[in-house]
Amino acid sequence: MKKFTVLIMSVILCLFFASCNEKISIKFPFESSDVEQIEMFHYFNPAEAEKKIITNSEDIENIYNVFEGISLKDKATEPVAGGSATSFRFYLSDGTSYEIIYSEIAVKSGRIKTTGMEKDYFTSANIGASWKDYNYETINASEDELPSLYSKQNSEKPEYDVIPMVMVNNKLYYDTGKESSIDGRCGVMDGEITSTVDGSQIPTENNQSNFGTGFEYQYGANDTIEIFMNGKWIVFEHREGTGSQVRFGNRMVNADKLSKETIEWLAWYNSLSEEQQKAISYIPPDLYDEFDFADTEDADAPITE
Repeated sequence: MKKFTVLIMSVILCLFFASCNEKISIKFPFESSDVEQIEMFHYFNPAEAEKKIITNSEDIENIYNVFEGISLKDKATEPVAGGSATSFRFYLSDGTSYEIIYSEIAVKSGRIKTTGMEKDYFTSANIGASWKDYNYETINASEDELPSLYSKQNSEKPEYDVIPMVMVNNKLYYDTGKESSIDGRCGVMDGEITSTVDGSQIPTENNQSNFGTGFEYQYGANDTIEIFMNGKWIVFEHREGTGSQVRFGNRMVNADKLSKETIEWLAWYNSLSEEQQKAISYIPPDLYDEFDFADTEDADAPITE
């Protein structure tokens, strides 16, 4: 009887550990032949996103096979800032689409979420590196067209929609998605992030972020700080606002101060090339009020850097 009990316990433990180590995989609800094209997006800062349109059938099949071949794990990881995001939108022959978002959390690893998934999963696959694998024209992408995996009919924004930020000396500094260009720097740190809030919240205390703790920083030029994370110095810049901001040329403006029509206009404007932006002469009234432009019906658009 004792041996039988030990055997039963052993079986239970084996089943327990097997379930803990169970690997999850992506199973597409369609075949690669059903995909007409794939939009591939890549960015550090959503306002500066780029995309490629994959149309070659062999490339489409390769991307399809890569995702079906990787394994995912239900593994907790610390939130990070400064990493890249690479996402995919599959356009299918039946008129529907399917999205995948990969967010880098370290070198050659990240988190993946797909259409239909209730949460994201960890993967050691270096999906971000695939951006360079496909030789297609790189074009600018507006923030509004980035895969987001939430209903755009829902007025509530997803919890991860707040930009990574940190409070230092009673000022909020926002993640620019850019790596510092400083080669040699002083080894003495100016401070360290010692507390954190949820990624959907805004820091309210000094040395507090919404992406984790333990990151050291140094003051940079032009009201910036540079935070050391994942082996890189990431530039954060001071801006007023709530984190819900959109780019207008070389400026940022709080989205909650703009009308729906103006936000749509900005999505169109930011999708233009620099030369095309310079040719635009009309600016919506709430934009030139926000930036204190000349009080006229039409105003010249700002020249981008």
